Amino acid sequence: MIENHEHSLVFYRKYRPLKFSDFINQESVKRTLQNALLLNKISHAYLFAGVRGTGKTTMARLFAKAINCLGPEINRTGQNQYFEPCNKCEICQEISRNHSVDLIEIDAASNRGIDEIRDLKEGIRFSPVKSKYKVFIIDESHMLTPAAFNALLKTLEEPPAHAIFILATTEAEKLPATILSRVQRFDFRRLPVIEIVKKLKQISEKEKFAVDELALKAIARSSEGSIRDAESILSQVVAFSYDKKITLSEVESVLGIIRFEKIKDFLEFLAENDIEQSVRFVNFLQQEGFQLHEVMKIVIGFLEKILLLKLDPAHEKSLKSEFNSEEIAVLKLLSGKFNLQILKTLLKEFMLILPNIKKSIIPSLPIELVIVETLSNT
Repeated sequence: MIENHEHSLVFYRKYRPLKFSDFINQESVKRTLQNALLLNKISHAYLFAGVRGTGKTTMARLFAKAINCLGPEINRTGQNQYFEPCNKCEICQEISRNHSVDLIEIDAASNRGIDEIRDLKEGIRFSPVKSKYKVFIIDESHMLTPAAFNALLKTLEEPPAHAIFILATTEAEKLPATILSRVQRFDFRRLPVIEIVKKLKQISEKEKFAVDELALKAIARSSEGSIRDAESILSQVVAFSYDKKITLSEVESVLGIIRFEKIKDFLEFLAENDIEQSVRFVNFLQQEGFQLHEVMKIVIGFLEKILLLKLDPAHEKSLKSEFNSEEIAVLKLLSGKFNLQILKTLLKEFMLILPNIKKSIIPSLPIELVIVETLSNT
């Protein structure tokens, strides 16, 4: 049994980036914020937008730490300079431990009304206790009510010099244009599989347990570009394991997913317009207790790769970081078998039903109906 599970179960907290250089993949965001710090050109309001688990609130906390750090480090690489918080001073340590009275975080998903924004406005009037700036992070800011947005707008129009706002959201399109026009926007990207695998390897080495490469790739694919989700999945698998070696089978057991070799059979049935075998396969998955919602997310991912290969065989090069040579060969073969229109329809219909699979009385039924309806029209 792996020891110290209480530590392993919080990987996404334990390995939260403490410096800009710890962040993976968000290069343009990091560089722009670091340049602003180097040039002392700090805006009073920022918007961090992107899908969940890509580091928006972590970057917000890190930026709050950097602008208030008492002994920042300026690292040089060639002609470039990089601003980093020292992580040693009192301010840095308080923010890292979530003990800073000058960093105020509001979860708009649960505190979305005007009263909370009024309280925030009252708090803004007071100067920071220890720091140069008082930083307000409003997470899931798109959830604020119209009245709360109006109150926030007034604050953004005339902010005190000591206040900085960072709005974080997964749905930036829901924010009013008046708010968007008063913030500097930064978009956070989904992380590629190869980068997530690299980070999970680093965690595995520090925690002193071994993980199969295929297991890491399965975790990375299931995370859908979210490093936080990937780290949480790894924590679950570590807790599930009985020794210090994490295998693909254990990842599949924890997530209720199925390996490529099995999904390959399903994809071949679809490519060959074999309705009976395709439906039988889905029914088998349900009988065996697989999480059909998770399986179908993986199927959709494979179908998308097959579509790209069908449209442009040169796309094979971009698959090498995510798939081994045998898997790529199978995907290429399937791209030749699939009818383009059928492939497009399956992708579209599977994506449409994905949210309904968990809610369905019979989870396999939405999938089976798509298969019958799509393959019957050939």
